[in-house]
Amino acid sequence: MSFIGNVINSFFCWVFIAIDTVFWGTISISSIVYSPGGRAAHFCMRAWSASILRFCRIRVSVEGIENIAHDRVQIFASNHSSHFDIFIVNKVLPVKFGWVAKAILFKVPFMGWHMKLNGYISIDRGHREKAIKSMDAAAEKVRNGSRIMIFPEGTRSRTRELLPFKKGLFHLCVRTGVPIVPIYIDGAYEILKPGSPFIHPSSVTVRIGPEIPTAGHSAEKLDLIMNELRGRIVGLHDEIKRDRV
Repeated sequence: MSFIGNVINSFFCWVFIAIDTVFWGTISISSIVYSPGGRAAHFCMRAWSASILRFCRIRVSVEGIENIAHDRVQIFASNHSSHFDIFIVNKVLPVKFGWVAKAILFKVPFMGWHMKLNGYISIDRGHREKAIKSMDAAAEKVRNGSRIMIFPEGTRSRTRELLPFKKGLFHLCVRTGVPIVPIYIDGAYEILKPGSPFIHPSSVTVRIGPEIPTAGHSAEKLDLIMNELRGRIVGLHDEIKRDRV
């Protein structure tokens, strides 16, 4: 695609994302009246994500969907290389879940309001005490039956490479004893590269691996879980690459 083509395509994509966010965000916020359990809001989240991916011509294929349990709680953990990872995960996971996300996202109009109303967990890493309270809140939600999605790197990779994992998120897993499901998103980096406003049509593969048990682990063995999850996510990446050869 030429430079002019990129400019025109990206302009219309950003306009659509803004309008779509207002549309589905408004429905989601109003659904607290007639669907206080969050079922309608979750539908809005998936529809919002799917429509944006469709308009921006992002084709998503998913493998390993059988590793998602419909009858019990799991914690989902994925690599993070693009803002579009949020849309992709929302679209492919077939169960209701909430996000553990950076505090700044909760300030985004409509999207942030939706997140607050649906009890998503805000993490302010600039304040240790607030971060600890956030993990306490997340652990309570998981113990009460809520599925949670995390990016263990804590922030978006600006090089496509997997960043070091943040240990704080793994305290959540140890404290709840809920298994972690590793996920690798391949191809999202090319959609919207760091520092660029251009949105590129792309094909993305999401591979979901078998869950990793955490029950019985103590905080002293946190590194074991971190290393195993990292190894599993890297392994999913390697599997995708091998399958393409």
